[in-house]
Amino acid sequence: MDYSETLKYFNNTPKFSKILGNADLQRLLDKLGNPQNELNFIHAAGTNGKGSVCAMIASVLGSAGFKTGLYTSPFIEVFNERIQINGVNIPDDILADLATLVKNTIDGIGVEISVFAQITAVAFLYFKRMRCDYVVIETGMGGRLDATNVIPSPRLCVITKIGLDHTKYLGNTITEIAAEKCGIIKPGADVITCADQPAEALKIIKSTCTKKNVRLTVAPPCSFPVSLRGEFQKYNAGIAYEACKTLGIDEDVIRHGLSHTHWIARFEFFLPNLILDGAHNPDGIEALIKSLENLKKPVIFVTAMMSDKAWRQSAAMIDAAAERVIATEINMPRCLPSRELSSAFSRCETESDCVKAVKKALSYAGNSKLVCVCGSLYLAGEVRKNLDRFTT
Repeated sequence: MDYSETLKYFNNTPKFSKILGNADLQRLLDKLGNPQNELNFIHAAGTNGKGSVCAMIASVLGSAGFKTGLYTSPFIEVFNERIQINGVNIPDDILADLATLVKNTIDGIGVEISVFAQITAVAFLYFKRMRCDYVVIETGMGGRLDATNVIPSPRLCVITKIGLDHTKYLGNTITEIAAEKCGIIKPGADVITCADQPAEALKIIKSTCTKKNVRLTVAPPCSFPVSLRGEFQKYNAGIAYEACKTLGIDEDVIRHGLSHTHWIARFEFFLPNLILDGAHNPDGIEALIKSLENLKKPVIFVTAMMSDKAWRQSAAMIDAAAERVIATEINMPRCLPSRELSSAFSRCETESDCVKAVKKALSYAGNSKLVCVCGSLYLAGEVRKNLDRFTT
């Protein structure tokens, strides 16, 4: 397969395997020589913030001189973002070659493996080929049954803030979801979590660490400036700081890495009054609104949401904080039609074209108000790809 064929193949592969667990993925990895067994992992799970924490840790490790792999999902603008080494995306030709190897191996053993598991296998192969010193990976969803959890005991486990998301698969309570996230905790791996972890989640994390006989650190919020903006990033940076201290990284290097982390669509400013954020569940929206309140300006929200999320709860939070809302949509089957989404807001208009929606919001905002695009990482990606249309 070439690069375009690879993307088409991944897009047409089922998102989930019919068989839960990683037995078939392990069969695939066995055939591929188990590249994951030769890598040194930092493994992250959580509802919100795990991508930011992974980016921060990877930035620090890169600043310390380590060749550092980073595996995250989903992507914002280009697929290759999901697999990086020291901030550089996997090249198109290598992605295609490794995806072809994975596909051919799957065909040979005759199993059905989810698209996320296949991409995970590609990442393992790439990081092994490039001889990474460390690999920082985040779970796709949950932890216990997540494809990334096929790895042996990592050097560190990170559990970011846990909230209600993916309840169809992970459970309807914080306690149930925390238990699934804690499935990544393995003997021999220190665990770092955040100081703002909900009490019921922290109880499960502490209990799991006791059972696994591993050390738990509850990280306070970071006390010095970091490059990623938003009040919530202080807690994410706190986790990253404690993780890197545990790895023995020098204090000055940690501060440098945290002050030079780049992570798109997380309270990201473009124009002085245009903010792009991927918050897409109630906990994420709550954190976003707290950060916006600190800016002390009226906010016009442009939002699209996925129908399988807790969108009414998220919309209610936005409605309470907004001067005005423009409901939009993107071309995805899961996305709510803008008119249906608009029914959740008291001061709302619709514009199905998300680029036109942002332009309209900016015209309303002038110089005295903010425009915040949020509700979906996919919306953030679509808007970000068109940023030049807002500055010309």
